[in-house]
Amino acid sequence: MEKKLFLNSVKQKNELTNLNFYIMARAHSQPHQFAATLFLFICSLAIPVTLTAQLKAGTAKVEITGPKGSTMYGYGARGTNVSTGVHDSLYARVLALSDGRIKLAIVTLDLGAFYARNTARVLAALPEGTNLDNLLLIASHSHSTPTNYDNFPSEGDPWIKHVEKKIADAIVAALDNLQPARIGAGKGEVREGFNRRVVKANGEVFMMWRNEERLPTAPLDYELGVISVQGEQGPIATLVNFACHPVVLGPDNLQYSADYPGALANHVRENIGGQIMFLPGAQGDINPFEDKQPIDQGAFEQVERLGTVIGEEVVRVAERITDFDDQPEIFTRKEHIPLADRKDINREKVAFQAEVNSVLVGKEIAIATFPGEFFVEHGLSLKSRSPIKHTFFVGYTNDALAYFPTIQATTEGGYGAAARTQVEVGAGERLVNRALINLLYMAGKISP
Repeated sequence: MEKKLFLNSVKQKNELTNLNFYIMARAHSQPHQFAATLFLFICSLAIPVTLTAQLKAGTAKVEITGPKGSTMYGYGARGTNVSTGVHDSLYARVLALSDGRIKLAIVTLDLGAFYARNTARVLAALPEGTNLDNLLLIASHSHSTPTNYDNFPSEGDPWIKHVEKKIADAIVAALDNLQPARIGAGKGEVREGFNRRVVKANGEVFMMWRNEERLPTAPLDYELGVISVQGEQGPIATLVNFACHPVVLGPDNLQYSADYPGALANHVRENIGGQIMFLPGAQGDINPFEDKQPIDQGAFEQVERLGTVIGEEVVRVAERITDFDDQPEIFTRKEHIPLADRKDINREKVAFQAEVNSVLVGKEIAIATFPGEFFVEHGLSLKSRSPIKHTFFVGYTNDALAYFPTIQATTEGGYGAAARTQVEVGAGERLVNRALINLLYMAGKISP
């Protein structure tokens, strides 16, 4: 969609003012040419000025599985057990976007977490002159992946350092692969997952980790968001935004696996092609119904089932997207917000720098990213208040600061609200508000 501007820039106003003086001078000196000159001047006002260039997109993919023997992310119940092998390979997938002015790289990772130190090292590993305006490194949060400690298999040669270099190289490759593209988005619904925090009548919280009976719970976010990037030869990338913990596999699993996001990616790729990328939503308190399915009771079959159910809806939504934009203007803003520790009631000392990224692609696609596990209400709040048609809440990006419960949840307790949360009370609301404000500014909804 071509963006047009008539008198919106100071430069144009000055040029037209100068032209006006020129015309009036000609009117006095050469009256017989005045009418023709005035006609040309009026016609010039109707000539659109194109502000954006053709959107370009490129992808790259690299395996990051790593050697066996690592401690695995996510479950204290594993104890000292380490990985024994690989069930399905883990990947870093890169989508680079450029509107001719801004260059953005979105990287999805089949990892439990990716910390600020890892993000900083990826940025440092990029070649000079890469000129990337923003980088989003998004962990899927699968609990069947290696922990990215700096001492495995040794402090001198840690696996995670190789992963960081691979990611940097893949970003460069994606930028080298830029090609003309167009982008669109759509929404669907998948009724998988439940809220594991059950608030009882007395206000206390009961943690219901598993829900085979599919008992009703609330709040929930069943919305499935899809971003489709198309090239001249077909799909370049499909980005899938959904809020549900990748914890179908439990602590008895010692094989590396991407959990259901991996099965989802395989299903969608087989049906529509291109690169499939998983964007986890506000899923801090949302579990799959078959949480921690025992391996000897069909855990990997359950992974395939959930991935296929979600994948089928992704395919349905993607095939119905018709409103594509090949000249969207990209806006992006990164903001670091100082947060106190949960125990620092008076907020006397900054303990964390929480990174929030806000991205606007054209008029209808917005992505807001956050550095941790946000309760589902945060995602619902952002999306309900955003005037941008397709607004995507993405967690686990560029850092992992554990849980961000709502203020209300901290009064109720439970896992993620009274345990495994380290940021000051109200941090989630603060960060969501900042992301929304930045999106509103970029969309021209707030006057500077």
